[in-house]
Amino acid sequence: MILLICLAFVAFARDISFPPVAAVHPLQYIIGGSANLDDIDIVTGSQFSGLTTFAHLPYINCFADGPIDEKYDIAILGAPFDTGVTARPGARFGPGGIREGSRRMSPVAGWSVYTGENSFDSWAKVIDCGDAPLTFLDNTIALRQLEKAHKVISGRAANTTAKSSIPRIITLGGDHTTTLAALRSTAGIRAPLVRPKGDLRNDIRCGFEIIRARDIDRFGVNGVIEQLKARVGNTKVYLSVDIDVLDPAFAPGKSMYLFQVQNNGSLSETAKTTATGTAEVGGWSTRELLSILDGLQGINVVGADVVEVAPIYDNPGETTVLAAAEVAHSLLTLMVQRPVRS
Repeated sequence: MILLICLAFVAFARDISFPPVAAVHPLQYIIGGSANLDDIDIVTGSQFSGLTTFAHLPYINCFADGPIDEKYDIAILGAPFDTGVTARPGARFGPGGIREGSRRMSPVAGWSVYTGENSFDSWAKVIDCGDAPLTFLDNTIALRQLEKAHKVISGRAANTTAKSSIPRIITLGGDHTTTLAALRSTAGIRAPLVRPKGDLRNDIRCGFEIIRARDIDRFGVNGVIEQLKARVGNTKVYLSVDIDVLDPAFAPGKSMYLFQVQNNGSLSETAKTTATGTAEVGGWSTRELLSILDGLQGINVVGADVVEVAPIYDNPGETTVLAAAEVAHSLLTLMVQRPVRS
């Protein structure tokens, strides 16, 4: 008797009409249902379907020869390169990892609780170009390929010319060597950025200003923001975020946090913030980094990247790629907030 009652209840449950819930269309019955297949939606309503682009942005083959049909204002570019590391490799898988970490973002659900704005739904048309095709057999050729990819992507006419005449690029790395290709494309930089000995002394001699990780305990988030803004002023800025700025507790899948500022094609004014090195303890929290990035609203960002993301060293909770995706979102927001004419 009990078994018959249970079977009858299960049969009845199949006819229950559930109310709409998040990401489920009313016609998509959760249990069974008799809806016509023509009414079933397989186009919308899932953040795990289709190609994995950054934040579910539209994909465009930006590397095609000649003109392309669609224009854009800001492009996401993957740089799968890690043969320039001095310690752990694995950052070539960073672009894919960051895109995985951005799956919960989307143009229709990109509203910030802090600003009330949606950077994906603004004047700027944002797209994902996929990864640059880089050889793993020759570092020199790979970096030249990346430099050409930057030139091709930024060399096309922007979509919203009333706001910005040249498309800007956010690069997903990849080890920090990839920043050099972006700087050469953006600013025409050719000088050496590293010395075998006395690297820190050389940075200071070249005009780098350093804010160490523990300085945030003395200055606070607002103090760090004020120093960075005072340093860069109204110059054009290339923002490079090494995920290693975060403490390993927040980003174990990492391999120095760096603001590269270019002014008239030079690195004469640069502010550098370090945590850092390779997975060193004592870095910033994810919240501190995001607050600092958001506090830089108003600076002239001509290009940006988030690098040194190595998913192989991440944990099952994907804390590193989630953090890197949020960093990329903050970089996008800075670009949207301050268009750069040229």
